[in-house]
Amino acid sequence: MQKQTNKCYSSTEIIKKYIVSMDAIILEILKDLVKCRSLTPNDDGAIDYISGFLGSLGFLCQKFQFGETTNLYAKFGTSQKNLCFAGHVDVVPPLDGWKSDPFELTEKDGKLFGRGVNDMKGPLASCLSAIHCFLSEKEPDFSISVLLTSDEEIMAEDGMASAVQHLKGSQEHITACVLCESCSPKESGEYIKNGCRGSLNVNLTSKGTQCHVVNTAKYGNHIHGFIETLSKLTSLKLDNGNKNFAPSNLEITSIDIGNDVRNIVPVQASAKMNIRFNTEWTFEKLEQFITDQLSSNIDVSFERFGYPFIGASEKFIKFLKTSIEKTIGKIPEIGTLGGNSDAVSIREITDVVEIGAPVANAHITNEFIEIKDLEKLKAIYHGLIRDFEVL
Repeated sequence: MQKQTNKCYSSTEIIKKYIVSMDAIILEILKDLVKCRSLTPNDDGAIDYISGFLGSLGFLCQKFQFGETTNLYAKFGTSQKNLCFAGHVDVVPPLDGWKSDPFELTEKDGKLFGRGVNDMKGPLASCLSAIHCFLSEKEPDFSISVLLTSDEEIMAEDGMASAVQHLKGSQEHITACVLCESCSPKESGEYIKNGCRGSLNVNLTSKGTQCHVVNTAKYGNHIHGFIETLSKLTSLKLDNGNKNFAPSNLEITSIDIGNDVRNIVPVQASAKMNIRFNTEWTFEKLEQFITDQLSSNIDVSFERFGYPFIGASEKFIKFLKTSIEKTIGKIPEIGTLGGNSDAVSIREITDVVEIGAPVANAHITNEFIEIKDLEKLKAIYHGLIRDFEVL
């Protein structure tokens, strides 16, 4: 491996004697990545670390910076047939309540704790270990690539969106992509996320007349009407879903009046909502539908954040199901549950799915991943590389 100088690098050591049998490469990579305080969009040396690791395996590594975001595209081989693994190294802030240092990998009862171990430094470590293992066995007649960014947690334009445009400009071909994202409702690797619902943010502002509470008979209380409107919106059934997507749903995420005085009706109140919607809607149709539900004193603005999409072709899904069943003895479930990810950008250039750890453990205080999940994911990723030759 290339000489390392960043503070997040460390030597290999085993955390507890009883996990000495765990894949040492996964453990080493994960320990070093967790030490990187890669609070989005800062990678804190994690991209350099992975570039060094892949470079030592013979990958050609290209690092490109957009704004504050560092991106990496590394490729082994020159074949047009190219299996890509993608992901991100950035994490959300740990905040308070941790029982251990969130930037030091800690083991307890078969679980590894640390910020990002689930989303997604753990699955990424399993992927890198799988690549290392495969290349130590044979040299493939196809290319293997790794595409990484450091701003996925804020879904900024300087990360995967810009990286994809960069690859488009360089005419780089990717046959198919596996995003090592935490997405499984239950067991690691037993769920293939094939696309995602769209996301629309809705900002509402109700305006009325400021008055003393004893004068509402004359001036009215617009807040009461605003509450009725919010209640009506949450009770609406947007659709029944379809064969690929769950029903669309609307959630209120904030209500703010900003009034500490008990005897005054304020002039303004606001609320924020998010709608996760399927292919029964377009942004335009959904925005008009919401607007039609509002009275004239309520202003609305929208923020579009990801459209609904199916990520991969039936051919690639069939390949994935066959390979994973061969590896773990179970046919994975196919679905589109969960939030947006970098898949929305990657879909512009190739088939893409998400395969990773249980999503329930992402972003939580005392974030963890089970050791068995890391080894299971490594086996799945290794199997996909092994079987890609026949795709």
